[in-house]
Amino acid sequence: MSTPIPIVADTVDRGTGIASPRRQLLRRMLRSRSLVIGGSIVLFVVLVALLAPIIAPFDPDHIGTGRRLAVPGGKFLLGTDEFGRDILSRVIFGARYTLYIGLVAVGIGLVFGVAIGAAAAYAGGWFGGLLMRVMDLLYTFPDVLIALGLVAFLGPNLTNAMIAVGLSAIPYYARVTYAVVLSERQKPYVDAAQVVGASHIRVVVRHLMPNVLPPMIVVASLGFSAAVLSAAALSFLGLGAQPPMPEWGLMLSTGRNYITRAPWLVVGPGVAIFVTVMAFNLFGDGVRDLLDPRQRQRTL
Repeated sequence: MSTPIPIVADTVDRGTGIASPRRQLLRRMLRSRSLVIGGSIVLFVVLVALLAPIIAPFDPDHIGTGRRLAVPGGKFLLGTDEFGRDILSRVIFGARYTLYIGLVAVGIGLVFGVAIGAAAAYAGGWFGGLLMRVMDLLYTFPDVLIALGLVAFLGPNLTNAMIAVGLSAIPYYARVTYAVVLSERQKPYVDAAQVVGASHIRVVVRHLMPNVLPPMIVVASLGFSAAVLSAAALSFLGLGAQPPMPEWGLMLSTGRNYITRAPWLVVGPGVAIFVTVMAFNLFGDGVRDLLDPRQRQRTL
């Protein structure tokens, strides 16, 4: 008599023949082109940033590595800048600054925005209304305009630029959080938690936040690209990163002075910004589709 083949619980649910949630999640991830392509590029950028000291062919700040404004080719694949520094090495190290800027700016906007939006939605009344009217007022101004004002007040450097970009994004995160918490607050599980004596902080942290985090992860992944663009714009205007930092926006700013003589000075950082922003947008779209229940039903 043949030996029966056991059914692995992680692959198929016993007795139903339906793939387990873990396998279904993996299947949806692989079917999402945006998630696969965007996630792959994001992973590549992260690896480049982590391994920059190893893979960069030259010191990014060393003056006179090659002759000034050397054309791309040979040992300088992207050419050299006006000080003879290797552009490829500077672009590689610039990935570190880009990820650092995005993480700090998104972290500031997300933490304060979620706190303000959740407090306004849960408290309600005049307090919640006042908070959201202030957020609505700030939201009417473009993010870059708010960031410009903050940098002008704090002073031009990379740290202040990251803080300014993060603070300028708070109204957006607060509005999204407010809408999600306001919807979740009307559901029975919140009333049940309050009936059994759970404190307001416990209701928000233990019950509301787990339902708020999935949409905020999507918003944060999309906001990462916006933060990178805003920080690059500030550096391009001379209000963000300062020389000799190999930051992509600053490299564009200095390279524009030689664009007719050496256009390759702006090609490297420009392509790097484009690819990174596109990757995070694709990744955010993929995460959104993955966490969308309606999309989940389509791919089962």
